Amino acid sequence: MNKIIDWRSKIDAIDTALLHLLNLRTELALEVGRLKADEGVSLRVPAREQEILSRMKSLNPGPLALDSVAKIYHVILDESIRTQQQYGYGAHESRRPARAAKASKRPANK
Repeated sequence: MNKIIDWRSKIDAIDTALLHLLNLRTELALEVGRLKADEGVSLRVPAREQEILSRMKSLNPGPLALDSVAKIYHVILDESIRTQQQYGYGAHESRRPARAAKASKRPANK
C-alpha cells in the first residue's frame, strides 16, 4: 500500500503543477484576447488552433494516445475562448443570449 501512496503523491504533485500551468496559460490567453479585442479581430482562429493541435500531437512521446492529446487540447482551447468571452473580449462576435451571459460571471479571484 505504501507504494500506491508514493505514486499517488507524485501524481498529486503533477496535478498541482498542471493546474498552475493551465492558469498561467489562461492568463496569457486573456492577454491575447485583450489584444485581439483592441485590434477588432476574432477570438477564434481555426488555423492557429489546428497549429497548436498538430504541434502537441507531434511532440507527444506517449504513452498518452494522440486522440487523447487532441481531446485535452480541444478542451483547453475551448476554455480559453470561453474565459476570454467571460472577460468581455470578443464583444464584436456573435454572443450568447443575454440570459446565458448573465449566468456566467467572472471568476472571483481575478
